Amino acid sequence: KQWYQRRVAITAGSQTFKAQLAETKGMTILGGGIASMFFMFVLTAIGNLEGIMMGKGFELQLIPEVAFSLVLSLVVAGSIHRVSITCCVIFSLVILYFMNSISQKTHGVSEAAPTKLEKKKRR
Repeated sequence: KQWYQRRVAITAGSQTFKAQLAETKGMTILGGGIASMFFMFVLTAIGNLEGIMMGKGFELQLIPEVAFSLVLSLVVAGSIHRVSITCCVIFSLVILYFMNSISQKTHGVSEAAPTKLEKKKRR
């Protein structure tokens, strides 16, 4: 229930202070940052929900889950200002990179182990 409260608080706060966030350049960048935090919370909520429903080994995919979360956050950023959309994309990609690196450190690398190739002798 806590993730839902954060998501609602961010959305409500961004809509309440919409006029102030669209007023100056710095505030439109802040609006993009707020929308990227919305991206992080939505992506985490979807990941937790899928982990509960489909098991612990389930991983988030780029197209359905990440893209859906990004589109939702872009709608929130677009309701603030057009420049906030661009800032939201940049900040969300940075957040996604760091979420991925933290996940790799915590849960281990899912890459295949490199194999050693033997060289053939020339005759």
